[in-house]
Amino acid sequence: MKENKRFDRYELNNSHFYNNVRGDKPEGNKVYQGFLKCKLVHNNMFSVIVPDLIYIMDDEENFSWFQFFSFLPNHLSKFTADEIYGTIFVDIAWGHTLKLTISNEGHIGNLRDSSNLFKSSITGPEDLMDYATGKGKIINNIPYIRLFHHTTPAIKKLIKESSCYKGSVWNYQGTKTLKNISYAYFTSLDEIKQQQDLVMIAMASDGEIPLMIDISKKIIKIPVYREDTTNRTATLCHYIDSSILLSNHIWMHTQDDGSYVYYEICSPYIFRIGLQPTSLLPFDEDIITWNHVTNTSDHIVLGDSTTELGLIAPFDEEYTTHLFKIEPFLDNSTNILKFWFDNMNKDLYTHKKINRPEF
Repeated sequence: MKENKRFDRYELNNSHFYNNVRGDKPEGNKVYQGFLKCKLVHNNMFSVIVPDLIYIMDDEENFSWFQFFSFLPNHLSKFTADEIYGTIFVDIAWGHTLKLTISNEGHIGNLRDSSNLFKSSITGPEDLMDYATGKGKIINNIPYIRLFHHTTPAIKKLIKESSCYKGSVWNYQGTKTLKNISYAYFTSLDEIKQQQDLVMIAMASDGEIPLMIDISKKIIKIPVYREDTTNRTATLCHYIDSSILLSNHIWMHTQDDGSYVYYEICSPYIFRIGLQPTSLLPFDEDIITWNHVTNTSDHIVLGDSTTELGLIAPFDEEYTTHLFKIEPFLDNSTNILKFWFDNMNKDLYTHKKINRPEF
């Protein structure tokens, strides 16, 4: 049995077993200098910083990035008008937890999707780089990450000949079609080889994925796109502008004794680019960047996993009321840390209008 640190799984000849244990390793004490791309989001009760991308530079241009699977509520401290700090704990592969520290001074700038990019000190294990999920590079001051698209050999040939992707009208559950947006789908998995890999990209050979409600432990089954690995044997690889990748939806979990909550990334191995309906997503020499047909999102689904409605919320984008609204940062005049303390105890949710998918 092989341990794959990159994709957080055990590998056998005919099976992949993905790990779901989080935060059980001792806290590391080696400090790395890296970067955090993140968003500030609000619901009608509270606000939280949601991580988007964590990476450490390999050289002046290239970097290694880390898939995270869950994170804790953040802690912010303000000492003076300029001395503002934030701490976020995130869970990565094989039960390791990273401590990310950002500061007002370390704010680099804000990107097209209202995310903020910060320099970050990253405290983790001695062998942290062994757990890097993928590679990326800085292009025009924007982090691009390398992702994959898996399809049939015939479709791969058409995509390469046209140098573009046709947006899919299917939601990522694969059971509803969209009318006001389409998606180009990618994944950090470099191949879809076993049935368990399909589940990681919200597909299944039997058309169902089981989910468990917090505390009650009741199992519910979500219908998903029925698929087989034989239709995912051909692979394309691209460096993609991280500011056009939509944030994954989130489950909020409550510990069995109700003592604390944490947030889990829904379908962390799925990456989506929003497109205008019937439009094409072009690429040039395997680089995918922003263009006039790409759409960023103004909200993220927040599912309360103590209820059935909350657990299915990420798969019910049209009707769910479990929502985070993303705080817009339209220029570099401020950042999440400053904004947080400048707008304490204000209603930042009610009057924000959002554009929801229509099915």
